[in-house]
Amino acid sequence: MSNPIEKIVAKVAGKTAGLEARFHGLHGVFATLAEQHHEACSLLQGAESTNDYTKRSELWRQTRRALLSHEQAELLEIYPVLEGYEATRELARRHATHANELHQLIVHVDALGVQADAWRASLQRLLAKVKEHAAEEEGEFFPRAQDVLGEYRVRKLEARYLRAQEIARARLV
Repeated sequence: MSNPIEKIVAKVAGKTAGLEARFHGLHGVFATLAEQHHEACSLLQGAESTNDYTKRSELWRQTRRALLSHEQAELLEIYPVLEGYEATRELARRHATHANELHQLIVHVDALGVQADAWRASLQRLLAKVKEHAAEEEGEFFPRAQDVLGEYRVRKLEARYLRAQEIARARLV
């Protein structure tokens, strides 16, 4: 990545969020997801705050790839499992709606291009939606899902999720 400082800041934000999630009782895949939420938010904030189009473009490319691979892996590995339990079925359905909204915002930001006047405002809407989505997942979805699935299953899901994310990331340009 041509923006090592932003990447380091994002990693630190993610690791800090992961530790905080663990402190609040999340573990396995749910702590990993919380970590990734905060890392993506940090990258989005970096892209939003710069006027350097080259830096903005690189940060956006990295963030876009992280967000899309995160959502694709969640949709493939996490939420189908939650759909299978009565206690978490509604969470899975709500997540599908949120994932669609996020995807539409990503497509919109992408279509504008980093030099467009409306790009920053569009990115800010995406950042607000990512923060809202992360807060809902971390505050409601993940604790309830973890209670239903149990620690063993949550830890097993982490490997499946990470594998699916790597496959999705490799497919994204």
